[in-house]
Amino acid sequence: MVDCQHVHEAVAITAKQLRNRQPQSWTCMDCRSQKSPWVCLMCGEVRCGRYVNGHAKQHAESNPGHLLCMGSDLSLFCYVHNDYVVNETPLIQDLRTEISRNSPLEDVSAGDGSPTPDNNVGLPTPKKAKLYNGDQIAHAGPVRSVGLLNLGNTCFMNAILQSLCNVSQFREYFQSLEVAALEPAEAELKKPIHQYPTRNHCSTDSVSLVEEMQKVFWALWDKEVSSYSPNSFLSAVWKLVPRFRGYHQQDAHEFLRYLLDQLHTELQRRSNTNGGSCHKWNDTIVSKLFGGRLQSDVTCLACKKESRTHDPILDISLDIPEMKKGEASQSNCSLLDCLASFTSLEILDQTEWYHCDQCKCRQPSSKKLTIESLPSVLCLHLKRFRYTTFVRTKLNTQVDFPLCGLDIAPYTVTGGKTAYDLASLVVHHGSGAGSGHYTMYAHSAVTGTWFHFNDGTVVDSDSQTVAAVKAYILFYVKRDLSLR
Repeated sequence: MVDCQHVHEAVAITAKQLRNRQPQSWTCMDCRSQKSPWVCLMCGEVRCGRYVNGHAKQHAESNPGHLLCMGSDLSLFCYVHNDYVVNETPLIQDLRTEISRNSPLEDVSAGDGSPTPDNNVGLPTPKKAKLYNGDQIAHAGPVRSVGLLNLGNTCFMNAILQSLCNVSQFREYFQSLEVAALEPAEAELKKPIHQYPTRNHCSTDSVSLVEEMQKVFWALWDKEVSSYSPNSFLSAVWKLVPRFRGYHQQDAHEFLRYLLDQLHTELQRRSNTNGGSCHKWNDTIVSKLFGGRLQSDVTCLACKKESRTHDPILDISLDIPEMKKGEASQSNCSLLDCLASFTSLEILDQTEWYHCDQCKCRQPSSKKLTIESLPSVLCLHLKRFRYTTFVRTKLNTQVDFPLCGLDIAPYTVTGGKTAYDLASLVVHHGSGAGSGHYTMYAHSAVTGTWFHFNDGTVVDSDSQTVAAVKAYILFYVKRDLSLR
């Protein structure tokens, strides 16, 4: 992927020319194929990709200046660089927005974060709630109301970045890092930190997600803007984690795990470079806040011998309890039900039997998980997506969860009471694992109010609305948390 200079000269069509042209009906003008359609941003003609009949490439080669094309998934491609383009202009953003408005929400999320009018997914809109803009933010005091622009199916990334930003201890750590690491030019020293140049145009070895995270967190607290384009952060992600390249919808929880692991590794490497020691698991802000430990007790059902192990965790993935036969598909359960199921005694299938050292063979076994060490930030992932050989389905079960005072003492080894309060949560709208749209809700600890972040759009919300959503990822922060 590249930063392409042609975005300023090779775009002649306007959003109006794409109005009412549904991407699912795009057809190649040469072969009439509807597979992998691309629209030329100079003339607006649609042709098929190189893995169909290559007519889009032929069009670019035979028409000077027709260098850029955009796919129905909002990806932008340059035929001079022969690569995907990560930077954009306001005009390109308008084109993405227009394509999104003509697309079903299940296929692609809107470039401006707005659902299409025909999709009733229960998202708050500016007509229903207060919409925040730059002027309002300038007088909002400690309220954080800056959105993240959708760069083409990047709602999964935006929701996670906003969620992490709402964990104040995590955000403040990155904001406190030395700005010198970003190496700003002397003429740019007066710019806001998130506008500093970075090294992401160089080799992979010089790319830093820590630097990019710092820029994003500062940008989300900039009261002079209403939204921020995380294109530099996305560029770093594409270079460091190739599986997230392109503009296809990704799983927000999977992205969260990759992001935390990458940040943890980079911070460890920095500490070692600076002469520090990072051999312990809890040596970075990632593990200090999100790190916990599970205890696994396995019992041989033949001789009753017990085996105990401990494993570090950054989050906990919870199954949603199976519905009993005859129950409605929308039956409710609670978060405590999910935790109880997670820590209940499990009789292992034969394929999972453990080798008993005392019996000298594999024996029928049971397994029980408990939380031995509680993290400061408890990240709970509800496993809403289920996969079989041919089908991917989503569980729409309503899981009731507390907004404050979550007590998980019954699911820990020691049983000591510890209260957690909800800081943010991610919601997946839609029915498919590889489609739909992600938004998130954040709680302001200063004002006690809730906000709904839908890519670049931010509206206020309330506790009743938040409690009624079908959460996918929940971020609970330990009450009276202090880092030593």
